[in-house]
Amino acid sequence: MKITNLPKKTWQKIYAFQILFCLLAEVLLMVSGLHNATKTKNQVTAIILLVLFLALTVYVQKMKVKDKFTYEFTRWLSLLFGPGILCTFWLKIGNLLLVHLPQIEIIWVLLLWAVLLGLLLPIAMVYAAQIKNWFLRLLIVFLLNIQYGLVNTLKVSRSLKIMHSLTGQGVIAAISLFILACFLGKAWGFRFNPNLKFNKSQNFQQVTFVLLILFTLLDLFYNCFNAYSKDIWTVFFRYDFNNLKFSLPNLTCAIEPGILEEAVRYLNIIILLAGFNHLPKWRVPIAIYGSTLLFGLAHLGNVGWHGATLSATIMQAIGVTGCGFLWAVLYLYTGKLWPAIVAHFISDFVANMLTGWNSSGWHWHGYATDYIYTILIVGVPLLFSIWMMFGKARQVMEENADRIMNVN
Repeated sequence: MKITNLPKKTWQKIYAFQILFCLLAEVLLMVSGLHNATKTKNQVTAIILLVLFLALTVYVQKMKVKDKFTYEFTRWLSLLFGPGILCTFWLKIGNLLLVHLPQIEIIWVLLLWAVLLGLLLPIAMVYAAQIKNWFLRLLIVFLLNIQYGLVNTLKVSRSLKIMHSLTGQGVIAAISLFILACFLGKAWGFRFNPNLKFNKSQNFQQVTFVLLILFTLLDLFYNCFNAYSKDIWTVFFRYDFNNLKFSLPNLTCAIEPGILEEAVRYLNIIILLAGFNHLPKWRVPIAIYGSTLLFGLAHLGNVGWHGATLSATIMQAIGVTGCGFLWAVLYLYTGKLWPAIVAHFISDFVANMLTGWNSSGWHWHGYATDYIYTILIVGVPLLFSIWMMFGKARQVMEENADRIMNVN
């Protein structure tokens, strides 16, 4: 994938224009009286913050001699609050257009989608692209990622079924984050490529590749149908496809994590690869297991979602680490991200059709079957990933790690 990045000054101008546009829009909204008195107070606060952001942004761009403290203060103020401000204004303006001008709703939705795809690129290129510390990079990925949750509440009418589902289930937000990850990875000097050109080295073994694919398929099948039954015999030989209930929301809410979570997790992989490149014997294991840990912890935010209990959410966070081990190895061995995206999508899609998508589908009673189930979905993939850490399989992953980081 070829990514053509713009000069930093161009990104700075675009970001300054974004803030100015939000400021002018907020002033016009307040003057027009479209909001009630309570929201007017919030608008005054928003205007003050936007003026501060604009002043600081213009100041640091015009400084002839860089004031490090002022620059870093502006950088982190922008990264902490800027993405949220931009997404909030996108949502506010979008909802006003959809509510007050519904006659051309399809056009508005398409335009809003187009804007969202590049909404956070300027702030990322201006203030995140120069960060070199691996921990701060991980923090930036987290800060940018969580802001996209705001945009899923855009008031697209249910009569536009596909548009409503793609927006409300977060598919457009996921694509936006994927694009952002590609640009940010390029700015950090990586080859973030969902389809890195296959390089068959002397260490590549077809037997290992076939075993990896077969194990991935077996793990995927078990993860798909264990909601029907956790018994191995039942899952593999007594499953019933008649229990699958297709719906558009089931489809779109499986596409969203397949794109978004894989983009985040594998961006985490390349950050950890670069951050621990000075430890050549440990960089690949750290990238695989570190990214998997972050992948699992990210699911703790599902507490309360669709009635998910704390114990169910903890179980989900533990359970998904098994897929994390396997899909991380799959990416580094093949150099291709799309197989993991497809596997993630299929896993969620089948689970959605069986039980509906919510964390409460995970549970823990402390029975023997619960322990056996956990070993199967976490322990077995973990052992397989450890096996891949040795011999020629490890060498292939090391070679792909070098290629991802532009070492060769």
